[in-house]
Amino acid sequence: MRQQGPSAPWARLCLLSALALAACKGAVDSPDSAEANASGNAAQPASGIVLSGTVPADVVLPQNIGANDQLKIRPNFDDFSWRTFIALNWPVDPGQRGAPKDPNSAAAFLNAGASYATVWDSYRTAEDLYVTGRPIEWNGAGSTPTPCSAAGGGVEPLIKLTKMASSLSDLNQAFSFPLVDQNGKYVRYEIYFNQVQYDALRGTDDPTTWLYRLKQRNAAEQKNGYISLPMAASSPYAEGATMVKAAWREMVPADDIKRYYTRQAVIYDTSGQQPVCRNATVGLIGLHIARKLSDFPQWVWSSFEHIDNVPFDDGSLPPGRMSLNNGKPTPVTQDGYSQPPPGKLPVANPAPVQVTRVNPIPTTPAKVPGQTWPNGAGSTVDVNNAYRAAVQGSVWANYQLVITQWPFDAVTPPTPFKPKEAGGVYPQDAGGPFPLYDAVNTALETYLQARGPAVGAGGNSCMQCHYGAGREDFSWSLRRRPK
Repeated sequence: MRQQGPSAPWARLCLLSALALAACKGAVDSPDSAEANASGNAAQPASGIVLSGTVPADVVLPQNIGANDQLKIRPNFDDFSWRTFIALNWPVDPGQRGAPKDPNSAAAFLNAGASYATVWDSYRTAEDLYVTGRPIEWNGAGSTPTPCSAAGGGVEPLIKLTKMASSLSDLNQAFSFPLVDQNGKYVRYEIYFNQVQYDALRGTDDPTTWLYRLKQRNAAEQKNGYISLPMAASSPYAEGATMVKAAWREMVPADDIKRYYTRQAVIYDTSGQQPVCRNATVGLIGLHIARKLSDFPQWVWSSFEHIDNVPFDDGSLPPGRMSLNNGKPTPVTQDGYSQPPPGKLPVANPAPVQVTRVNPIPTTPAKVPGQTWPNGAGSTVDVNNAYRAAVQGSVWANYQLVITQWPFDAVTPPTPFKPKEAGGVYPQDAGGPFPLYDAVNTALETYLQARGPAVGAGGNSCMQCHYGAGREDFSWSLRRRPK
C-alpha cells in the first residue's frame, strides 16, 4: 500500500471534464486517445493515467484513511484493477513466458491488435500444475497433454465448462450450471497462474515443497495453520502471486470479432455420442484477476467483462451483438438468468441462457474536483470511462471493470484473519471484505448474482466464495486439485 501525498511526483490533476459527457456505453471518444509518434512510442493520456506493461505491486492510497473510508478509496482500488488489467493484457515477450514486451512503450499495447499473445495467456494453467507426476517447469517446452493435444497442433485447447477444480469431471460453472451463449454454444473457462504462484506450488527439488501434492499441502497447513503464497511488494519490487480466470465464447460469422480479444483454440466437445476436438476462434467475455499484495494478504479481486455481454444498467443496449442476452424482454430472467441448461453434462444444441445484470456497476463515490489521480477519481463507472478513453483505438476499450473487492482490514485492522477451518466466519474473520457482497461477473458467476441463490453455494462475492478455501490461501484449485 502506497499512500499518496500531494507532492507525489507522478500525480497530476485528473482532467476528466471531457469524460464527464461520456456515457458508459459503446466506445469512448476522447481527445486523450494515444497516437503513435515517429519513434514508435505513444503519447500517454493527459488524465494522469499511465499505460505500462509492469504489473503494479501496490495500491496508491490517499493519506489519513479512516475506519469509514471504504467507499472513499474505491477509485484507488479500481485504478489498481485497471493498471493490472492493462499490464496483464500487454503483449508478451516471445522469448520469455509471462514477461511484457516493451513495457514502457504505450504503442506496444495500443497497436497490438485484437488477436495476439498476452502476458497472462502465456501463464501456466491449472492443467500444467495439478498432474500425477512432476509438473512441467515454468520455462519448459510445451504444456501438459490434454484430450485435444494431438489435434491442437500447438494451439491451446479449451476443455473446461467450469472455472472450478477439475478439468473434465466438474462440468458446471462455479457451484452451479454451465453457461450457454446466444449462439447456443457453451462458454469455456481456463485458470492461469503467474510464475510466482506456479513455482511456489510446484516447489523446488525438495519434495516437501511440492504443494501441488495432497500430502505436502496438508503438512504445510498443519505446520502453519494455513498456506500463504508470496506477496507483491513495491520495495524491492516483487510481483506476488496472481490467479487469472478467463471466460471464452466461440465466435460465429454473425459476430464482429474485431470487438473482442480473440485467439485460436481447440474445443473439446463432449456433447455428441463421441467426444471430438474441433478448431474455433474464441472471444474473451470475462476475466477475473486476483493479486496477493503484502498490504492486502487476502488478495485484491478484480473482475472485468466485455461491454457486449448484457444490456447496460440503464436498460439500453450495447453497440455490439450481445453474447449473453438477446435484447428482448423474453425469456424472463429471475435472479439474473433464465432457465439454465438441463443436467450436469453438455448436450447437443443447448438453448441459450438469457442473462441480465443483477448488481449494477458501482456509481459511487462521486468525483471530487481538484484531487489528483486516482484520489477522487469517482465511481467504478467514472474510472471505466477514463481508462476506456485512455485505451481508445485498442480492443480493450470494449471491456469494463464491473467490481473490485479488497480486504479493508489491511487498511484499518480490527481483527486478525482466521480461516474457516479454525472457526472463522465470513465476513468478520475474512479480512474485512469491501464490498461484503454482490461482487460477481455475468460470465463467470451467472447463477450467483443474487444473494438468495448464492446461499450454500459459496456466496456472491469473490472473497466470500474463496474464503471457503481460506486455509489454501483463497485458492479453490489448491483445495480441490492436489492428489
